[in-house]
Amino acid sequence: MHPVLLDLGFFQIRTYGVLVTLGVVLGVWFAAKHLKRFGIPENRVWDVAVYSMIFGVVGARLAFVIQHWSYFQNHIDEVFKVWEGGLTFYGILLGVIPILWYIRRYGWNFWAVLDATIPGVTLGIAIGRWGCFFNGCCYGKPTDLPWGVVYPEYSEPHLQFGGVPLHPSQIYESLGDAILFLLYLYLLKRYGRERPGVVGAVALILTPSVRFMVDFTRAYEPNAYILGFTFNQWIALGLMLSGTLLLIYRWKAGNDPKASGRA
Repeated sequence: MHPVLLDLGFFQIRTYGVLVTLGVVLGVWFAAKHLKRFGIPENRVWDVAVYSMIFGVVGARLAFVIQHWSYFQNHIDEVFKVWEGGLTFYGILLGVIPILWYIRRYGWNFWAVLDATIPGVTLGIAIGRWGCFFNGCCYGKPTDLPWGVVYPEYSEPHLQFGGVPLHPSQIYESLGDAILFLLYLYLLKRYGRERPGVVGAVALILTPSVRFMVDFTRAYEPNAYILGFTFNQWIALGLMLSGTLLLIYRWKAGNDPKASGRA
């Protein structure tokens, strides 16, 4: 656990913030390179990325605060301390709003944007989860596995579970998403031009699948469960179903220039 990357006394650079920012930048860079093949200028991709990041962070923090309201109602002053960690992944869906506005405003290929955005987000999560690990948030349940992590005495995981080994849930998700990102690179090369939207649909199935599985190892408050699943798992199931239906639709439409957005 190493929450502070650099301490200047009057100012701290936190590991969480650095790694999340790095994940976002690399994700946008990847998206910009892919969308360039569809005639979408890189500078505009970076423009929309800034707005999308702002919306996404607000949404992710809002979702986290709502999920942990029992704590924040007595610590209102901590609601805005995003740099200390505490973002709920699916809250970043609010960042879709600026993207949809740009698609409509400039007539971008919606399916190409989907293909570029979701794998880019997956890459961002793979990097950002290491920030969670070093920050000591999003930690796992107790485990007897040899790679269990014991957190320092002053940390939140230690205060909750004591000095017992915990699942490194953050690393599970990071490794899973890193593998998926490599798969998406292959699929983009294979189907990115021929069948726009297919890669995005696959990512809507697989990326939430990783989160769904990892959540079985994550530590949550008892009231976080609905019919045996966490709130995030229910959202993951919804995205996986949507991705499956979208994959069927886009695969059938792939050879239709009008439907694929190539007309």
